Amino acid sequence: MNNKLFLPKGFTLIELMIAMAVGLVLLAAVYSVFLVQNKELRNQEQITEMQQNARMAMEMMSRDLMMAGYGPSTLTRCTGTTPTTKPASSPYSCLGIVVANINFVSLSADLNGNGVLTDAGENLTYDRYESPTGSGNYALGRTSNGTKNPVVDNVSALTFTYYKADGTVTDDLSLIRNIKISITTRTANVDPSTGNYREFTLTSTVTPRNLMLSGF
Repeated sequence: MNNKLFLPKGFTLIELMIAMAVGLVLLAAVYSVFLVQNKELRNQEQITEMQQNARMAMEMMSRDLMMAGYGPSTLTRCTGTTPTTKPASSPYSCLGIVVANINFVSLSADLNGNGVLTDAGENLTYDRYESPTGSGNYALGRTSNGTKNPVVDNVSALTFTYYKADGTVTDDLSLIRNIKISITTRTANVDPSTGNYREFTLTSTVTPRNLMLSGF
């Protein structure tokens, strides 16, 4: 009987090198998948933020425009052809849509019904402006009683279109019955795969109920 003890052989240097090479290949593949997923996650976060900015801005503008013209009949109603510049003073001198420009809108509403347009939130202008100056970033601005505050950043475009009751475009303040708002927001950073910003456009039509009052 052969009583010789057989011991298991260890790995040779070549086998270890092959195993390490295979392991490195697998690790590189896993890391590559991780990088792709991480990049896509960052892109999705930016897209979500871009869309949320547009929806938030639209909600705020629509809510305020819905109240345009609210107040007692003793206040002077806005009439005539819209001026081309923003109102220079606050409070505004008339009630309703004060300026109906394609790039900005100014409105007034006597929210507490006290007969004067001097309280917070009763004189508003929405526009797109560079913030800070020279940065190349444009924000949606909300000017309330002379004080401007940014609503959302990364706004590529903002337009307003004003319609009469019959659906035709008008620049007569007394005839405005519907306002179409279009806002385009973009991602904070360039998409590496395209070299461009991603953009999202949201459009909505608002009917300020107080402008529908007879005799307005």
